[in-house]
Amino acid sequence: MAKLCLNNVTKIFDKNIYGAKDISFDVADKEFTVLVGPSGCGKTTTLRLIAGLEEVTSGEIYIEDRCVNDISPKDRDVAMVFQNYALYPHMTVYDNMAFGLRMRKYPKKEVEQRVMEAADILGITELLRRKPKQLSGGQRQRVAVGRAIVRQPKLFLFDEPLSNLDAKLRVQMRAELSRLHKRFEATIIYVTHDQIEAMTLGEKIVVLKDAEINQIADPITLYKRPKNTFVAGFIGSPPMNFMRGSIKKENMKVVFQNGDIVLPLPERCEKFVNQEVILGIRPTDFSIDRGSDIKILVDVIEPVGNELYVHGRCGELMVSARVPEESRPKVGAPCTLRVDTEKLYVFDADTEEALQ
Repeated sequence: MAKLCLNNVTKIFDKNIYGAKDISFDVADKEFTVLVGPSGCGKTTTLRLIAGLEEVTSGEIYIEDRCVNDISPKDRDVAMVFQNYALYPHMTVYDNMAFGLRMRKYPKKEVEQRVMEAADILGITELLRRKPKQLSGGQRQRVAVGRAIVRQPKLFLFDEPLSNLDAKLRVQMRAELSRLHKRFEATIIYVTHDQIEAMTLGEKIVVLKDAEINQIADPITLYKRPKNTFVAGFIGSPPMNFMRGSIKKENMKVVFQNGDIVLPLPERCEKFVNQEVILGIRPTDFSIDRGSDIKILVDVIEPVGNELYVHGRCGELMVSARVPEESRPKVGAPCTLRVDTEKLYVFDADTEEALQ
């Protein structure tokens, strides 16, 4: 496999529209790196720049120690799996998987060996004589992955390959991709807008917004130490709750105040006294308790197994919280919530950058 390095890579389309802006990150050999962000953030453009399907405006892309800016896609030794699978409808599964090898003039015996090995690994041997229209979405996805595997490239590039699958199949295929990564010790760059996919698959995650990188970290670091409110709100489901207000000191205690909401804060927040901030509270950091800190009027209740997610209003604020099933909240009724103040996040009100 191979390592990848992007150094200040920028792509500008017509009318000064940025597809990627000063993108810099490294992917180590055998690493699974995920590019994640909302639609239009530049993740697919970045992937296409790596593949050579888009031309770099400025910056350098290195595969191993070779700059590939001027190298054609077919000579970069990368394999890309597209969102729509891009299978040839008139070809059988076998011919789809063998096509790239045949174009590179591989011997017939080696082509057959590679295709059969990949089909066996992916559990699609019995599908080799079928055509794409005879396959389910999950089977087509496996064929697209198989077509990449037989190439044995330096880099695997995945562009939202699971987005067209149903929820249950997406979970199964995430596990399959993770297993394949470990088996082949492959170097993978994977694009998705699904933060759950990113968190479960990625060893390293690159969070993009408006064609720029917001944060690069492992999944746990992104969740526990987000760099700003965008990352904090994007990583985690349901998303983090945010409240604007100020930190004050009252009766020798540090508190956060937003209108009628007054929350006691831990001593570590004393250095932010008299400062305007954005307070972040994850839905998992609430509990039901008498004499609680926030009261909401419940709008929606989402049952999730033995837990419930309640969504409601506290004045003009929208609040989401996870509560025990036995708490039995009711739509249209008030619900009191206690905040675990040790787990609060504090962000600067102007820059929206994390303060701790």
